[in-house]
Amino acid sequence: MRRAIACVSLAAALVAGVPGRAQTVSGPAPVISYIAGSTVKLEQLIGETDKQRHAPTLSRTRTRYHIDGTVGQLGHALDTIATTDAREPESGVRLDFLTVPGAPYLTIQPPGISMGPFEVPVSGIDLGGKMYVVVKTNHSVGPATASQTDRSVLTRFTPPASFQPLRTMSQLPAGRFTKMSLHVQPGTIDGLPPGGPYVLVWGTGSYRRSDAYLSIVPVAQFESGKGTLYFSGLDATNAPTWSVRESDAKAIVTNGTLGDLSVTWSKDLNRWLMTYDFRSPKPTGIAFSYASKPWGPWSEPQVVFSAVRDGALGTFIHDPSIHPDDGLAGPVIGEGRKNPGAVRGGEYAPYVIERWTKVSASELDLYYVMSTWNPYVVVLMKSRLRIG
Repeated sequence: MRRAIACVSLAAALVAGVPGRAQTVSGPAPVISYIAGSTVKLEQLIGETDKQRHAPTLSRTRTRYHIDGTVGQLGHALDTIATTDAREPESGVRLDFLTVPGAPYLTIQPPGISMGPFEVPVSGIDLGGKMYVVVKTNHSVGPATASQTDRSVLTRFTPPASFQPLRTMSQLPAGRFTKMSLHVQPGTIDGLPPGGPYVLVWGTGSYRRSDAYLSIVPVAQFESGKGTLYFSGLDATNAPTWSVRESDAKAIVTNGTLGDLSVTWSKDLNRWLMTYDFRSPKPTGIAFSYASKPWGPWSEPQVVFSAVRDGALGTFIHDPSIHPDDGLAGPVIGEGRKNPGAVRGGEYAPYVIERWTKVSASELDLYYVMSTWNPYVVVLMKSRLRIG
């Protein structure tokens, strides 16, 4: 069956979660360590030409859909859905975008929901054959965190083009789930309260000014949100506690500069795997952590990709300081269109494709999509980690 993996937008790519096989979280704790220098870009997924390799992309999205990077023919921030049959990502990934009559591609535009700049899809999940897409809307401009109004809205997608708003999941300034990663409970997990199975929701609040948090929603009540609980810390016996109030949510990963995060389940390791972008400590990059329980404790973060450390600047991420010009600039959006060459690119939104994760006796291979800002495209990355 063809699976949706990418929703290209201002935030990069949306990974639609698929329920996993039932497993009990148990077993000896593996030590997972990043293999230095192992992260590589496999390919540029969207656009007509790979900006680094000067070769056609496998998806040829300009010719086929009028999509040039994450900016499309419709002229505004692009929010759409792509599918792929690829099972071996290193053999190449061809994306096929959903389309509707009279337009080159489907746009995610729920009725009554603003989808302008910085209002984007942030997560998705498949439950019993129904596809749900969470969008971030009500974006407010300004540096003051207290004045932010962004909120996340759950929508149900019915092909070919219907997005029905269902409920607000979280809203700033106090909300802690405006960006999120969704996953169905993959089996028995000690510490979850009665009422499951649950959809597990890891989230961040104010963009790039947040820690990571966890909430749970009964699968049967996902559309209404009834029964939502928030992880509120550990009791004296180290057991998790839960609250009905979002304000009681306690951080499961503390950093203060998190933006986008992705959490997947490895049935082979019996572990949760998290990737996220961060802004401190510098240089910025993509971090990886793992845990046996959804709330942790999460391992110390390991930087699996840094544009500076890993030589991506000037190679496939534009660096304005390089002379002669690296030839990577554009497409870009917003004010940067006036002078794309002056806009420094950067790495963010590392969404892991769970079904491509590979585990051997000694190695974990992660495959994830990542945005680069300038050029404003999505690339497929691979990072290798040692299991010891």
